[in-house]
Amino acid sequence: MQQKQKMIIQRFSFPPDSPPLSVISAAKISGIPLPPSVAAPASAVPSFVFSDGLELRGVYVLLRYIGRASGISHFYDRGAFESSQIDEWLDYAPILSSGSEFENACKYIDSFLEKRTFLVGHSLSIADIAIWSGLAGTEFTS
Repeated sequence: MQQKQKMIIQRFSFPPDSPPLSVISAAKISGIPLPPSVAAPASAVPSFVFSDGLELRGVYVLLRYIGRASGISHFYDRGAFESSQIDEWLDYAPILSSGSEFENACKYIDSFLEKRTFLVGHSLSIADIAIWSGLAGTEFTS
């Protein structure tokens, strides 16, 4: 079994008017320390720069990194099928910021969760955080 390599996030940047709530929340829940944020231009996507100079960009890329680097069992890595289900929800999450699709998306999520506690499997995953963040962020953008 391959051991997870610890990489230190040296810089975390995002536009000040749109903090990536899902990334911040997932890091907090998983115990991954984030350095103080660095303001980025409004058009920039959230990014991590690591101590070795490597960089990752984009909310869902950062979420997947946190999920994989997390010490929480099954936060993202759950085998091929459930990890793919998590990816489906991450691909679906941006629809929550689409005003015209928001109501239908809420109905879909509501009906999906009628008989479940979590979006995938039986424990918290980055999919739950991404969808929660999309719903929570809508309050501030509508």
